[in-house]
Amino acid sequence: MRFSFRLQSLLNWKKGLEESAQMKVAAKGRQLNRQEAEIQRLASQRAEIGRILNAKASEGMQVGEYLLYHDYAEGSYHVLMKKEVEKEQTKREMEVERERLMGFVKERKMLERLKEKRFKKFIALMEKLDQKNIDEIVIQKFHPTAGKSL
Repeated sequence: MRFSFRLQSLLNWKKGLEESAQMKVAAKGRQLNRQEAEIQRLASQRAEIGRILNAKASEGMQVGEYLLYHDYAEGSYHVLMKKEVEKEQTKREMEVERERLMGFVKERKMLERLKEKRFKKFIALMEKLDQKNIDEIVIQKFHPTAGKSL
């Protein structure tokens, strides 16, 4: 007799869902890293523009040129704030995916524990049947008339 777990297809499906959720969490993590790098790049760019603006302002610059730098700095500030909002949204999405993943992990582990429990019962039953067969063989070998009706 062979052990078969009737819920194996469900267990396999849960494993697939778990792997899919892991990939989604990893993708969100990569997206978050890219967003943080972009924010760092924009912050550095803004700092450089600020240094250039201060240096030119101390040397004396035309109002039009100052306004051009100032408008660019303001625009880059708004872009930076938009990127921060996007990063926070990605963090929230990543947390939702992580919670889904944890749910799938719990369900899979529950099914695996059930499978292990049923497998242990199956092994115990097989050992009991083996012992019964061994006992019958021993009885027939040493008491040839024991198994026959009179």
